[in-house]
Amino acid sequence: MIFQPPPPPPDAPSWLALGPMTLMIGITFLMQAVIILTSSFVIREYRGVKVFFLSTLFLSAGFFLILFHPQFGFAIGITSNIAIYTGNMLMYLAICQFREKPPQRWILYGLIPLGYFALLLTFFLRIPINVITELANIPISAASAYTLIRSNNKTFRLSAYLTAFPLFLYALVSLIKMITALVSPAEIAPGQTATNSLSILIVYILSFLWVGGFIFMISQRLQFHLNELAMNDMLTRVRNRRAMHELLDYELRRAERRVKDFSVILLDVDHFKRVNDTYGHDTGDEVLTWMAANLQLSARVEDTVARWGGEEFLILLPATALEEAVDVAERMRAHIESATFAFKDVTLKITFSAGVSCSKEHPDVDELCKIADQALYLAKHTRNRVVSQEQITE
Repeated sequence: MIFQPPPPPPDAPSWLALGPMTLMIGITFLMQAVIILTSSFVIREYRGVKVFFLSTLFLSAGFFLILFHPQFGFAIGITSNIAIYTGNMLMYLAICQFREKPPQRWILYGLIPLGYFALLLTFFLRIPINVITELANIPISAASAYTLIRSNNKTFRLSAYLTAFPLFLYALVSLIKMITALVSPAEIAPGQTATNSLSILIVYILSFLWVGGFIFMISQRLQFHLNELAMNDMLTRVRNRRAMHELLDYELRRAERRVKDFSVILLDVDHFKRVNDTYGHDTGDEVLTWMAANLQLSARVEDTVARWGGEEFLILLPATALEEAVDVAERMRAHIESATFAFKDVTLKITFSAGVSCSKEHPDVDELCKIADQALYLAKHTRNRVVSQEQITE
């Protein structure tokens, strides 16, 4: 049987010239790598950003190497595809690190080495490179997209979905190219073909989307953390006074629309100055952190605990009448009293005093907090006590 060479591949239209398209995507990946590298210097606490930079750098190198394929032939084609596969592999690792989740072991120790082995096999056996190349890229790109889809981190969930979409399309393009290589090898043979140029154009567009999505992930996560810093107390990690004021204003507007009245509990740690003076401020800070954690543990799901200032905490109880709020405060007081604080070699019994007020009688945030403070002042006379606004005597 006489071997018949495949027919020459069809030419691509002039606006899809392979050389300029490949050069353009190589430059684009290089520029994206610089942007990601800059982000890694600005935001150092996020893992995976520098690895994503390396990913785009390898992708850039891979596409630049394609330009030299006509001059150097098969070896440079293998090298470029290994660089592109390395970029895709690093992208998967970067996404795992950014999610703060370990990569799947079967991917790390099975799929990735298998991909490199298959690519190297094409060099030594001189078998068709296109099928193997796409076969190696499909699962690793799909794994990156699937990892993002599985991301339940609320800090960047939306941007993770937006980044996964172009990666799924990238895997789909690789699958189509692999099928094309099996059915009609001439279509994706190295050279100026419409299929090659069109696939380069699609990857060029998708690269903008997935790199932009990753940058969006960084910015969305940063925005969330900035909001957390602005609204949370640095020491105890509960809401701060500013955040609580906003919640109180919101609940007051709901109460004005006759939704339901709400109550607040203002409490103060008993003998806190004595703790600081006796055991030091480090122990005092640990007491506040311990107190915040236990208050959240004993609070209801709908309640919000905030550090009001110093050793004072304010607890917002939405849709809660005064009598029920007093019961909640008593339950919290009993919980704290029964617990034991331990830090290094210090073991203490901590208690608090609290004042409770309700918006039904005091439909103003400042007045509501003032009444709760007056009730707290009365509770401090004996300490380890809850006082309602009804117990305040004019």
